[in-house]
Amino acid sequence: MTTRNQTLNPLDAAQMRAWQTFIQVATRALDRLDHELQAAHDLTLGDYEILVSLSAEPEHRLQMSTLAERSLVSQSRLTYRVDRLEKRGFVERAPCPSDGRRIWAQLTADGFATLEAAYPMHLEGVRRYVIDPPDPGDLAAATRALQAMLTALE
Repeated sequence: MTTRNQTLNPLDAAQMRAWQTFIQVATRALDRLDHELQAAHDLTLGDYEILVSLSAEPEHRLQMSTLAERSLVSQSRLTYRVDRLEKRGFVERAPCPSDGRRIWAQLTADGFATLEAAYPMHLEGVRRYVIDPPDPGDLAAATRALQAMLTALE
């Protein structure tokens, strides 16, 4: 009988370097973008992404459950974030007209204006840290690799 650990193949040096680099890039890029948004616009990266998700919808609103799925957070974590955004006047909650048990999160005019003000700086950071450093061919290969990783996670 073999134990679980005996059947595992450890990462070789190149695989370990890839894993560690992935962790460092993901963590540092997200931390840097979050810090820049907070310093310049008093928004967390998570809050910014909620505003982006709402702005992309035709009526600038989503059901809270759908917004939680898109934000990759639990319902309770989303509720906390939306509470903060609501207190600042960026989002408001409204009952679903067809199902009173459901709640919509709706982007307000102030929320949209805040998003518009933060967008250029955020876009510039995404380009500087993620899009522009690799050569175009390397970016395409990295995108394919990341998509394969995402598929494995789904």
